[in-house]
Amino acid sequence: MIHSPYWEEQIETMDRDSLQALQLKRLRATIARAARSPYYSSVFTRHGISAEDIRTPEDIRKLPFTTKADMRDHYPFGLVAGDMSEEGVRIHSSSGTTGNPTVVVHSQHDLDSWANLVARCLYMVGLRRSDVFQNSSGYGMFTGGLGFQYGAERLGALTVPAAAGNSKRQIKFITDFKTTGLHAIPSYAIRLAEAFREEGIDPRSTSLTTLIIGAEPHTDEQRRKIEELLNIKAYNCFGLTEMNGPGVAFECTEQNGMHLWEDCYWMEIIDPETGEPVPEGEIGELVLTTLDRDMMPMIRYRTRDLTRILPGPCPCGRTHRRIDRIKGRSDDMFIIKGVNIFPMQIEKVLM
Repeated sequence: MIHSPYWEEQIETMDRDSLQALQLKRLRATIARAARSPYYSSVFTRHGISAEDIRTPEDIRKLPFTTKADMRDHYPFGLVAGDMSEEGVRIHSSSGTTGNPTVVVHSQHDLDSWANLVARCLYMVGLRRSDVFQNSSGYGMFTGGLGFQYGAERLGALTVPAAAGNSKRQIKFITDFKTTGLHAIPSYAIRLAEAFREEGIDPRSTSLTTLIIGAEPHTDEQRRKIEELLNIKAYNCFGLTEMNGPGVAFECTEQNGMHLWEDCYWMEIIDPETGEPVPEGEIGELVLTTLDRDMMPMIRYRTRDLTRILPGPCPCGRTHRRIDRIKGRSDDMFIIKGVNIFPMQIEKVLM
């Protein structure tokens, strides 16, 4: 039996015209839905905007950006568009170490859509229902735990919710349960390689084949070091709490940029200083709008993450555009003798 390389071939390989038509339809529905929230209702009234004013995807620029400060100022439920008592089934939030946390409320539809996106990502890098997927991410309010858990279950894989830390136990689970797929943040993947050495176990003797890394910026040099240490293929992923969590964008087996799922997100790359769009291929700040979330739509959310759209088609056949690995954050930049410097650039030199 020949297995398709696509989880949802019709959506993943949709021609650009059809994909943009789907985006526009979902964008207008998103704006209409968002207007039910206290925050966006006031924003739309103040700017005289309604869903009928969005005739092309580019018309979204008529709307202002949404920021983390807006979410904190309207904590906890000011951006919620659904009925909390009838539709709300889960809350996730940031740590809130610098003030009110950013809160996202999900309906069952939202969770189902999110789990399907994560399953699509895992399938794209070769994981199947016959695999054993171990998640070394923190659970609880952090989205990396439940996000990958429900996605791997949607894929049909046998899941190991190992949670964060306790490297000896992680290694025992890997060896005893014959784990094939693992999710870990890059810095912990390196620590795990050290733990293997301390335990006298060669990672090549395990069943591990696939590593998912994300949640913190890392260079390609660091990725290659992880692959060498663990004798494994490591794939970059990107997500953020405000856009559900993991599953927003993911590398395919080409390992050349992350496909951003444009059926669920409208993407803009802007100049962080002016707010204007930058030409394709140039680095700017990623701005995202949800297209398939009911309970708490987000419109033109400034992620502060710096990346660029990679031009040209991907050999894998997927038509959803690719973004480059995250270069840093627009609010992390510092200037030395007139030169813009980001921590990621220093890490690259050190690696």
